[in-house]
Amino acid sequence: MNFISWSVFGILFMLAEFATGTLYMLAIGLAFIYPAIAEYAGASLGIQIIALSAGILVHALTVKIWHKRKPSSPPPNIHSDVGQRVEVIEWLDECTATVKFRGEEWQADKAKAEMPDAAYGIIQSVHGHRLIISTELPAHENT
Repeated sequence: MNFISWSVFGILFMLAEFATGTLYMLAIGLAFIYPAIAEYAGASLGIQIIALSAGILVHALTVKIWHKRKPSSPPPNIHSDVGQRVEVIEWLDECTATVKFRGEEWQADKAKAEMPDAAYGIIQSVHGHRLIISTELPAHENT
């Protein structure tokens, strides 16, 4: 293979990175620089393939180490309503209520069946279009 062929394959792998987003395709694409340089220097095809293999190994291990060292961020709070106060309009049964939140009526379930019925609740979580409420403060607000 010639210098241009190695370079084109490298660029194609780098472009494929846009589809994956894991950085491994970018690492492989960058590894194609080594056989291109080896070919430019006049090395045989066997040496070029060894250069490619070594480059892929080094770059892939570098990406793997980088992924392990990267601090994992906490999952984003997809429901910013957690911890908000709701007004209970009516208890429909022991665990289900109609509540008023942000000017609209919602269906809500108690987080625990043994919680007392109350006029107000605190949103613990959101499951679909149902609120899970507590008549106690969330754990992070007790401190």
